[in-house]
Amino acid sequence: MKSLKSNYILNNFNIFKIIGIFLTIILLAVGCSSKYGRLRHDVEVQSAFETNRVPRDYQYYYYGDSEPYVIFGIEPKYEMNSRLWRDVSPDTEEFREMIRFLWEDYNYYKFGADILDPSGEKVGIMYTAIWETTVKFGADNQVEVMPNKPFLWGPEAGGGGGIRLR
Repeated sequence: MKSLKSNYILNNFNIFKIIGIFLTIILLAVGCSSKYGRLRHDVEVQSAFETNRVPRDYQYYYYGDSEPYVIFGIEPKYEMNSRLWRDVSPDTEEFREMIRFLWEDYNYYKFGADILDPSGEKVGIMYTAIWETTVKFGADNQVEVMPNKPFLWGPEAGGGGGIRLR
């Protein structure tokens, strides 16, 4: 009797294990099929931002306040999919001041990068000190730029650095 019960439990466990592995594979496949772009470090892009020789036909956005964290320009066919970003014109004093006061900190240094779409085509440029930035392309030419900034929340956030609030 114990043998039949043990076999029943073992068989059910194996079935759940197989179902769990199958679901994990499906979730990984769905997650990896999203349309993510990437950044490609480029010193010429950094120079273009710092000398205000950026392409004028791009739409420019920034994230942050007086010391923005990220400034990027993207082809006009794309539309931002976030209300956190503000647009800015590259031919303004505000833009030049943002470039000058872009946030950087210990081990976070300003750099320029090309924004590449999922197929590897250049669709924009970025100026930031945050390497951990995700660029996601959605339907209807929607684009989301998501800088990872755990350093702002202090050591408790797992990113180290930052300011500790008491």
